Amino acid sequence: MRRLVLPLCLALFALGIAQTGAAADATSDDPAQQQALIDQIRAQLGTNLADAMMAQDQLRQSLEDNAAQQQQLQAKIATVNARIADLNAQIADAQRREAQLNWRIGIEEAQMLQLERAMYVAPTSVLLLLGESRSLGDLLTRVADLNLASTRAADLK
Repeated sequence: MRRLVLPLCLALFALGIAQTGAAADATSDDPAQQQALIDQIRAQLGTNLADAMMAQDQLRQSLEDNAAQQQQLQAKIATVNARIADLNAQIADAQRREAQLNWRIGIEEAQMLQLERAMYVAPTSVLLLLGESRSLGDLLTRVADLNLASTRAADLK
């Protein structure tokens, strides 16, 4: 802005001197000389005006570039926020699965304790089972339960 003010003031000052000189001594001023002075002032104002328009165009382009960059950043922020939301959902799902597994582990540990107690007090021999059984059906049920328990224990290990 200062670059424009100084040449403009000089041009007005020069015009003022030229007009004052022309009014004071109209016969000594040459119209060609006045036209040359006016052309020089116009040329000077034209370059300053061109510089100002170029600066204005650069500013406009910078503002447009800035707006485009802001839009790109907003898009990236939206993408990152969506990714964060997805990760939070995955974390919540993993925590839910962990809680389910912990609950299941607790149940299976309790079952294992019951199985250990049953195996500790259960007879180790089929003859003892035969002696403790009330009937043949009871004997077959106990043998099947022991086989099932041993299979379950092997699976859990």
